[in-house]
Amino acid sequence: MARKTTDLLDELEDQFHSIQGKMLRAKDSYVSSHQKDYDTAKRRYRQEKKKLEAATKKASREADKFRKSGTKTAQNQLKKARAVAQVLKEALGESRDIVTTAQDKLKSAKPFEKKLAARAKALAQFEKEWEKKQTAAAKAKVTAAKKRRAKQKKAKPDSP
Repeated sequence: MARKTTDLLDELEDQFHSIQGKMLRAKDSYVSSHQKDYDTAKRRYRQEKKKLEAATKKASREADKFRKSGTKTAQNQLKKARAVAQVLKEALGESRDIVTTAQDKLKSAKPFEKKLAARAKALAQFEKEWEKKQTAAAKAKVTAAKKRRAKQKKAKPDSP
């Protein structure tokens, strides 16, 4: 019966360590994936912003040029330049939303990472204390056995 219990405890402990390891690996991939998403979104946002700034500058230069000429073709070109700038503004707004979402996910992932790290640290501390208790119990058992043997030797007179 005691052997079955010990085997069951060992099996449960192995399963627990397996699950703990999986959680730690998941934590690492979870945070790194959110960091990667955030970095990608931020990079895209910066690219979109540069495109918008370039298009805005180009549109303002062309607007000045087309105002002076006043032709129908020039006015159409000006409308196209403004439409491009508008599309780029919308794309920039969407990119900003994506960056904000990615940043929020990353912020929510970091406490999760801290929580799992704290849990792993507490588990390591518990196991260290458990090992000390097990070692102390084994030493106490050996000491008790020695005392018992010493009592038995004293109780039995030496026979020649």
